[in-house]
Amino acid sequence: MNLINLLSVKLGAISLIVLVAIITGIYPVIPVLDTQVYEESPVIASLSVEGPFQPFKTHGDLWFTTWADDDNLYCSWGDGSGIGRGPFTDMGIGRLTGTLPDITGVTLFRDSYTEQDDISLNNKPSSLLFLNGRLYVQVHSPLGDPSVGYIVYSDDYGVTWKRAPGESPWTRRENSNFRCLFFINMGKNYRLNTDGYVYALGIGTEWGWERTMYLARVPKNHILDYHAYEYLVTVNDGTPSWSLSQGDALPVPGIFTSDQASAMYHPGIKRYILLTSKDVFDAPNPWGPWTYAGSWARPPEDGWRGGYQPGIISKDTGDNYFWFTIAGQPQNPLSRAEVKYCLNLGKMVMVIKSEDYADYDGDKKVIAALGLVIGGAIIVMVIHRKRQPL
Repeated sequence: MNLINLLSVKLGAISLIVLVAIITGIYPVIPVLDTQVYEESPVIASLSVEGPFQPFKTHGDLWFTTWADDDNLYCSWGDGSGIGRGPFTDMGIGRLTGTLPDITGVTLFRDSYTEQDDISLNNKPSSLLFLNGRLYVQVHSPLGDPSVGYIVYSDDYGVTWKRAPGESPWTRRENSNFRCLFFINMGKNYRLNTDGYVYALGIGTEWGWERTMYLARVPKNHILDYHAYEYLVTVNDGTPSWSLSQGDALPVPGIFTSDQASAMYHPGIKRYILLTSKDVFDAPNPWGPWTYAGSWARPPEDGWRGGYQPGIISKDTGDNYFWFTIAGQPQNPLSRAEVKYCLNLGKMVMVIKSEDYADYDGDKKVIAALGLVIGGAIIVMVIHRKRQPL
């Protein structure tokens, strides 16, 4: 969907609300949540999506992945039986083998939680990272508005797990914006990283966030040390400033999400990509400047309605595409979802701009997004003015 059409849809929705107000005489309060100018991507012209594909029998959501040194993907799932047949669990870990989309899977670990347990014991994954023989997962608990986010790790490729030592600072008590943390994957075994840091984007809740995101980093050999994490404060002339206090962190300009998201470095376009349930953003660095590549689900294409919390996959990327996972909840009649409650694969195809367009030095700040809260739901208006290459 192009952004002019998106604006028309959103303006139509607001016009309808205004019309109802005129007829009924009841005027709702519509507070502005966020107004920001988003730069158009200098690299990605448009997006299209192929799929969804279900490679084998699975059950659950939150299928986030990382690419390990054994050439396998390691994945998470939430609230389901996971890969193949098995008992329900709040969270599990599996291994995916093969070349996308022709993959097979095996379950490695199931959390002990069952549907009968107290909800406070409910764990959910936010992201995975594999680095030098160790598999990391950032977990939040419980689901929804977590009281804490923390890191667990495995030294035997996902079979057994330990919790990072010490007390996590990412708590509701601290009003942390890092309770749900999304490691930015950088190729197989994180080998595309060049500066020695692991980066992660953060938000405070699993869903219902509807706002900007934050950025943290940690030296690669100190991922389990909560005290070693630094938090982005400012970016001046392309140079980031960091603080050891998460309370100093300021939002990363140019990106927003409604719920959990995922990110990676894409070697084909040599840029970082952030994938949300609706949109794609790109940047030359984890701290930006982030630009808006487009919406892939406003409205969703046939078969894609109701997908949420997609997991970008760093393996098997092409010059102009990448794969991702996603799940939906068609069992909920209110969702009208078409995406099944299982591991679904999608292929995101990017149309790359010509060199003439990329070299164009005119005003590229052509996207303005205005977030409005109406009846508890966010409406994002996006205004797009196209520029032509010289």
